[in-house]
Amino acid sequence: MKKFSHKYTLAGVMALICAALLAFMWQYGFVAVLVCIIASLLLIAWSVFAFKFFTGLMYADYKLYRFTKKFKKHLAEASTVYIMGHAFSDLDSIGASYGLYYALRSKYNVKMVANKQNTLARTLIDFLRFSDADCTIYDYNEIKDTVDKNSLLIIVDTHRPVIMDFKELYDRIDRVIIIDHHRQSEDFVDQTVARYMKSSASSACEIVTLMIRLLGIDKPSTVAATALLSGIMLDTKNFVMNTGPSTFRCAAFLRQNRADPVLIKKMFSESVEVCKRKYDIVSQVELFENFAIAKTKAQDQYTRIATAQAADELLAINGVVASFVMCPSGEDINISARSFGDVDVQKIMAKLGGGGHKTASACQIKSDDFDLVEKRLRAAIKNYIA
Repeated sequence: MKKFSHKYTLAGVMALICAALLAFMWQYGFVAVLVCIIASLLLIAWSVFAFKFFTGLMYADYKLYRFTKKFKKHLAEASTVYIMGHAFSDLDSIGASYGLYYALRSKYNVKMVANKQNTLARTLIDFLRFSDADCTIYDYNEIKDTVDKNSLLIIVDTHRPVIMDFKELYDRIDRVIIIDHHRQSEDFVDQTVARYMKSSASSACEIVTLMIRLLGIDKPSTVAATALLSGIMLDTKNFVMNTGPSTFRCAAFLRQNRADPVLIKKMFSESVEVCKRKYDIVSQVELFENFAIAKTKAQDQYTRIATAQAADELLAINGVVASFVMCPSGEDINISARSFGDVDVQKIMAKLGGGGHKTASACQIKSDDFDLVEKRLRAAIKNYIA
């Protein structure tokens, strides 16, 4: 049975009030009754609109409401809208990109852009490919000839050019919008037509969930709801980290629209190779004060995701307040950092040129000398605790 909406209840109450007013005005003649009828219809219509408007704001905030108005203005002026996340895209980056793509595709020429080869969200990309026949995720080479002076680029889940999925696309487009939940780093995109950055949000998917309400999407599809919920669940570690009241309201809204948490749990599953690599990294851990430091020199398709998972796993060691895992990334060395919040790993990573969140951050150092990078990491930790 379809759930009866509260907005119709409000409209019904307004109709009863109008009927009482109409009966009162009957004694004043036909013109008074006609005016009363017109006013009543307008009042009922307004009550339905007001319900949608104010319940939308209840899920968001006024700053986001103003940003969304500006956002829609730039959408209307764009010939093509490109949506892109960060390099080595995860469930939050892809989920937020798809959520916006779903909300905008009926009105605008929208293209979702992501590196499908170097991604940590392969399961979500495959899910979107099989579940939404209208969704195409483009590589930069597939859309580079469609970029023109009226193109608009929406970047989600990052604000740093150096870690964008395709920096060459960013370099070619003048009009850029940023939607991110990370703390602002020094190397941020300063030339934007609009930006919404809220570090208290759990994820980019949480922000996009709030936005689609303000964009008029009251009932997202199961696919869209599942994609958005997957990003929230990833970045909150299944609603343990970085959560607030808004996080749970968004999750409830997505679950109400048939987001599938069982399917999302399957997206978190890992291969035997990743599992072996993760526990190999964990087995090499060293403790520095109450900080866990581990590293791997292996460099293949399993390293990136195993490194991130190993950093999470190391927090389970008794007494450990933060964890750091190093791995090679091309000619650089990447560090994944995690904590429960008592230690602000974003500040430590910022000392090494990185960024992120209080509980999850990373950096990339141009060096192939693990010993030198570890010395710099230990120095940054000492500086933080001093």
